[in-house]
Amino acid sequence: MKKQDHFFDINEISQHIKVQKPYFAFQQLWQDERSLVGSFASEQPLVDETGPITAGEIGRHLAILGSCTAAALHNGPEGYYLAMKAHFIRKHNKQDSDNEVFYASAQVLNIDKRTLKVSVQAWNKEPVAELICEYSILSPALFQRKFQHYASDNLSVPASSPYQHPVPLHNLTFEKERLDVFAGPLSPQQCAGHFYGYPCWPVAIIAQTAFQVTGELLRKKYGIGTRFCVQDSQLSAEKLMGADSILRFSIEIMSTPEKSGLIKSVVYIYHGDEIVAHLTNLLELILAE
Repeated sequence: MKKQDHFFDINEISQHIKVQKPYFAFQQLWQDERSLVGSFASEQPLVDETGPITAGEIGRHLAILGSCTAAALHNGPEGYYLAMKAHFIRKHNKQDSDNEVFYASAQVLNIDKRTLKVSVQAWNKEPVAELICEYSILSPALFQRKFQHYASDNLSVPASSPYQHPVPLHNLTFEKERLDVFAGPLSPQQCAGHFYGYPCWPVAIIAQTAFQVTGELLRKKYGIGTRFCVQDSQLSAEKLMGADSILRFSIEIMSTPEKSGLIKSVVYIYHGDEIVAHLTNLLELILAE
């Protein structure tokens, strides 16, 4: 990978991992010993979350940086890096969002021709979060053969980043401790820069939408003004879905006696009757005064 004044060529790296602007949002990338470091600014609204940045958005940036690290520092193969499992851990941080610059540092834990595992840390004035992420690496030929039915010629790039806006939700069904919600389909422009030419639901946007649904349920249960902070989240992605898919988000919350002050949420994401992904989360509640 080319370096200029100690910085990597962002366009070269982003093309190598098949993720481009606006989904790819790093401003600079540089090496620090065995780590790749990058800077970025938040763009997604907090909605019902608290803290300096949403869990879904920080997960998006950290997962991208992990695949960049494989490409820049470990001769990772050119191809599609599909996040399959992720463990998000929030660090204690009292700051609220002020759209400042964030930094992240990624280290490769294991890599071969088909798989990658990374550890990524993010901070601003204080530590923000850590992500342990596992990927499946697909060569361009294999990806295009496997997902040729997702190919689209509708490749216009939106004037502004679509990731500034939450995915609209519809058909909400609330019952006691659970909520079912539908989202999608997405237009190709709503997933711009993610696997160019093959518009798909990005896993990080599925996670972000799951946290939107979490906010809906908590508001219905605890009242308007209820907010939450994702302290821990474990995600498993089972299948890559085309952008034109309608997904159903089914969430249930429960108390956690062993984790005083936190509640647990489990979110399953379905396409029809097929599970696409699921998340298990520990949440800190901030009730309205």
